[in-house]
Amino acid sequence: MTDRGNRMKKIICIGREYGSGGREIGEKLAAALGVPYYDKLLIKKTALESGLSEEYIARTEESPVKNFQFLSGNLYADMAVMNNTFYLESQITYNAEKKVIEQIGAEGCGVIVGRCASGILPEDKRLSVFIYAGKADKINRVSLRNGISEKDAAGRIRRVDRMRRQFFDFYSETPWGQPESYDIMLSSSHFGIDGCVDILLNSIRQTEAAVNE
Repeated sequence: MTDRGNRMKKIICIGREYGSGGREIGEKLAAALGVPYYDKLLIKKTALESGLSEEYIARTEESPVKNFQFLSGNLYADMAVMNNTFYLESQITYNAEKKVIEQIGAEGCGVIVGRCASGILPEDKRLSVFIYAGKADKINRVSLRNGISEKDAAGRIRRVDRMRRQFFDFYSETPWGQPESYDIMLSSSHFGIDGCVDILLNSIRQTEAAVNE
């Protein structure tokens, strides 16, 4: 781990629109900082800690509470539905990943992509980032990465972002993709992948300098 990584005492939490390049930005940022990058590594760590299989976690993480689509508007009936959602697979996975994210936060450094990490960790323990992009750029990235048509890519983006929004909004006190939920919001269409990484590195350096004054 680099000296910079040893000094950094916050977890960088990266939320992202699907197809924005947020995962790539997170991976490059972690490499530049010399700190752990928690994406697939988080799945492995959660599986080890919880006893759940990696396949189970990968399949159920960041899933919305499915029962919400059936809410009736009747307060007592809907409360019963919401109580039952506690036992959904997605809730089991969330609980397991939440425990691991809190452990990572106690250790004090790393980059976590997704998993509502910014809603789990206290403000003094994390820097919360959201990466977004223009529609055409997202469609092009998803289409090329998955070998699908632009029409199919657009549909996939809508579905995945809808799931991420439902998941984040259920577990976080602030809304997904809105300024009040993040310390920094960056457009990868405007700045590019490497440009976003550079901006985040500069922001972290400034924060470190302020703390060390």
